[in-house]
Amino acid sequence: MTHKYLLIYRNPLAVQSNPPSPEEMTAVLAQWQAWKKAFPGILDMGDGLLPTGRSLKGGVVTDGPTVESKELVSGYSIVAAKDYEGAVEVARACPIVHTPGARIEIRELAGY
Repeated sequence: MTHKYLLIYRNPLAVQSNPPSPEEMTAVLAQWQAWKKAFPGILDMGDGLLPTGRSLKGGVVTDGPTVESKELVSGYSIVAAKDYEGAVEVARACPIVHTPGARIEIRELAGY
């Protein structure tokens, strides 16, 4: 039986303020496509998230999704794996691990 896992990509704020050049972005996207081909359990490559956003708390809307944080959620993917170890294997091969200061949070989906 396989389970679904959410890979949440987190980067330091400094990474968000220094975007890659078009040539670097082309190389990065090629790495992501190679990762997808290597792991058929990647159900949804997800997408990157822009550093802008809004937060809603107690009916009050504020700018910025993580105003008090030193890092931002920069993207996500959904993978299928037998267990956490399988999800970790997929995450270890993810291109984002080469970004300085980046980390991947791995969460099992509840399957409601």
